[in-house]
Amino acid sequence: MISVPAETGLPAETSVPVETGVPAETGAGTETQRLDSWQGRLDRALGPVGYACWAVATILATALPSPHARPLTTTLPVAAAALAFLLARTALDRFPAAAGRTRYSLPLFLGLLTTTLLLVLCDPWFGFFSFAGYVHAARYLHGPARLLGVAPAIPASISQTGSRIPSSGPQLGGFLAVLTLNLTVIGVISALASVNARLSLRRQQANAELTEANRRLTETLAENAGLHAQLVAQAREAGIIDERQRLARELHDTVAQGLAGIVTQLQAADQAREQGSPAEQWQRHLDNAAQLARQSLTQARRAVHALRPEELDRADLVQALAELTERWGELHQIRAGFTVTGEARPLHPEVEVTLLRTAQESLANVAKHAEAGRVGLTLSYMPELVTLDIRDDGVGFDPRREPASRATGGGYGLGVMRTRAQLLAGRLEIETEPNGGTTVSVALPALARAE
Repeated sequence: MISVPAETGLPAETSVPVETGVPAETGAGTETQRLDSWQGRLDRALGPVGYACWAVATILATALPSPHARPLTTTLPVAAAALAFLLARTALDRFPAAAGRTRYSLPLFLGLLTTTLLLVLCDPWFGFFSFAGYVHAARYLHGPARLLGVAPAIPASISQTGSRIPSSGPQLGGFLAVLTLNLTVIGVISALASVNARLSLRRQQANAELTEANRRLTETLAENAGLHAQLVAQAREAGIIDERQRLARELHDTVAQGLAGIVTQLQAADQAREQGSPAEQWQRHLDNAAQLARQSLTQARRAVHALRPEELDRADLVQALAELTERWGELHQIRAGFTVTGEARPLHPEVEVTLLRTAQESLANVAKHAEAGRVGLTLSYMPELVTLDIRDDGVGFDPRREPASRATGGGYGLGVMRTRAQLLAGRLEIETEPNGGTTVSVALPALARAE
């Protein structure tokens, strides 16, 4: 789990689960492993079958030789040779990496088949040993060589007909009938074994592919977890930057404007005192400065806590702009008017804050630079837009050149107003000319306030 900090704009301590692995076994993987395990147990069980068949046949041939059996001096050396082929096969199985493990499978099978044929000619009891050839073919022969798996049916048929090579028509017919039966039975068994081998190979391939897919998925999820952590870090940094920019805008619109107003009022009070004006006149400027200081302090505290401006908490936007216009006009002794067009309605809080801050900044600029005698604010409600125009009849400036205040560090407010509008997909335009006054117009989407 990764906790996303509140600075990212998400709810504080939002837990995002990140899985970095995959289940150890899927349903298909479990079934494949079960079948492979069963196949392995079957192969291990068939391993001793050849030795068991050899031991049974040798004991019976020694203890109960058939009437037509060859002497043991002939039979036992051939039996020893057959046992040698079994031991050679087992020795190769002990070393899976040996080069001859697959290469010598066919020669060993042919040697085992030859000795089995000789043994059944020595004694019919060695027909039991022919089953070892079936097992060897099923376990070790692959591809076209697997067709030779039916060959042990020949010594088995010879043993079943008395270990005699047919010398007459009836004997040959009986031998062929027994051989046909054995070939049919072993053919069916070999076909089933071949199908099982192909299925086992497919299972192994599927299991290998599944293992590889799981490995890649694990790597991908681990990579995604790293990317997620990186995104969280970037979101945290972006949140910090956004918060700094928000505080910069709010402090400019509150503290900076308030300090500028305080300086203006103190300068006016000092000028009135030097000119010998009545105490009531310069005291009024001092009272205005104190009031501005208190308002700026309140606004700064609200900005730090990301609260709405106090003006919008106690009144709607229209009333807040009307009070702002009246209060500003009285403070600076400039005629100021406010007009509303269209049907006023509640707007999204961010839209209302942006309009109020734009009005405050524009009026502050008029007081500092315009030398205006009249200011007018017009708030217009339209179906899709809401606009605010602030016009003055002051000195204006050349729009092709930056305002003089910019050179002294006072032009930050225009950028703040434009940024606020752009954050809400709006626009801010300034129309001015030297000695022709200035008009600041902001247009924003008329987003309705959520209920």
